[in-house]
Amino acid sequence: MKLKDFKNPETERLILNKSSMEDVGLVYALRSNPIVRKYIMQPLFTKKEEAVAHVNKLERFLAEDKSISWTLTDKALNKKIGSICFWNFSEDKKTAEVGYDLLPEYFKKGYMSEALKAVINFGFNSLDLNTIEAFTRIDNESSKKLLLVNGFKLEKEREDPGFPKNIIYTLNK
Repeated sequence: MKLKDFKNPETERLILNKSSMEDVGLVYALRSNPIVRKYIMQPLFTKKEEAVAHVNKLERFLAEDKSISWTLTDKALNKKIGSICFWNFSEDKKTAEVGYDLLPEYFKKGYMSEALKAVINFGFNSLDLNTIEAFTRIDNESSKKLLLVNGFKLEKEREDPGFPKNIIYTLNK
């Protein structure tokens, strides 16, 4: 599996491009925004250099086949609005975790559901995944709804070690 060799997914309204240094501004906007990061237990970025370091890590992980991150660009506006990724692959590369974030002005407009559908299709059909996992906070109602609408099932018996407020959803091929 060479993640960098795959064609980028596209939807009716979105282009999903592999994240690159051209996305530092978006990464900073997402990771420094308290609304976007409300349910993420990590400190907010306070310097652009943190975004540069993060994008460097994303590019390195892509080259090492450890993760693949895409920037979501609204086709009509030609504006970067969010990101979505596969990471935390199982050793056999049959399970991956999906993660996503979106600028607040694009919340509740169907963009993330559109992107998630494309990434699910990519995961099952291009990467030959058997299972896609999503970890979200128990109080993140929007994320829970997104996952349920897209066919994910709550794994009631599973726990996220070190993150007792997280719940885990899975989608099987």
